[in-house]
Amino acid sequence: MSIDVSQVSKRFGDFVALDDVSVSLPTGQLTALLGPSGGGKSTLLRIIAGLDSADEGSISIEGVEATKLPARKRNVGFVFQHYAVFKHMTVAKNVAFGLEIRKRPKDEIAHRVDELLRLVHLQQFAHRLPSQLSGGQRQRMALARALAVEPKVLLLDEPFGALDAKVRKELRDWLRRLHDEVHVTTVFVTHDQEEALEVADEIVVINEGRVEQVGTPDTLYDEPANDFVMGFLGEVTQLGGLTLRPHDIDVSTTPLLAGATPGTITRLLRVGFEVRATVTTDAGEEVTVVMTRTSSRSLGLDQGAKVWLTPASGATTVPAMRSVASVG
Repeated sequence: MSIDVSQVSKRFGDFVALDDVSVSLPTGQLTALLGPSGGGKSTLLRIIAGLDSADEGSISIEGVEATKLPARKRNVGFVFQHYAVFKHMTVAKNVAFGLEIRKRPKDEIAHRVDELLRLVHLQQFAHRLPSQLSGGQRQRMALARALAVEPKVLLLDEPFGALDAKVRKELRDWLRRLHDEVHVTTVFVTHDQEEALEVADEIVVINEGRVEQVGTPDTLYDEPANDFVMGFLGEVTQLGGLTLRPHDIDVSTTPLLAGATPGTITRLLRVGFEVRATVTTDAGEEVTVVMTRTSSRSLGLDQGAKVWLTPASGATTVPAMRSVASVG
């Protein structure tokens, strides 16, 4: 395994940031640390990087015990949310910085910088200052600078959090393609479940300083370990003591199946091609149901209509035991 975190704990005063965390992050994969703000994911990333130290536990990188190694000796590239660029240096000089302080030959530096700027599609901006770039371009420059020294591991702390939604989506696609080209072991922190599901090979869900579940995006979405994981990886609702997804509920206008839950539509909202219905059951439970506009029309649904609800065949469900965190 490329990164092995064993029984790591970290406290800041009375606040427990990490509580006996153990996880192995595979070589060559793109792994997302996903969880709510304050859950411990950025603290774990900084401990892996050597920017913070653990109170207890150990870190191994590529089989090398790194717990006591300073950050500069871990051969780890780190990209912050807010770029941390050198404003007075050109794009090319920013990318070259790590190589220059390592006193690499000038022709090697020039070749490596040119190679990386082409890789991140910034070769035409080599002589510009960071202030002359867009936010997305500055983040690509920061990634090129981190890759310049050929790190064993690339760590990204909410790298797209400061960007608008459209640019964030474009950079997610770009990061996935970049990773497939360079194959460096990459770990990135995010609280955006769509970002994690779309980009990562593997997701580590962290909440309140503990690892809730580790797995592929499909595994976590289809087989969540608990209702927290299920709720953090997509919208959920409750029906008859179960947590399930609003699109996994069948709606009928007659009681077709034994055990169907009767209720009344108290709100009906169209959002593009979807229709979102709030159904108040006869027992007083509010259930959110999502269906296509076509399905809603075929059933002739309207506010005040009597309906019966059942979990769809093959729906993912878990017992509703604790409230789920909202995704910010």
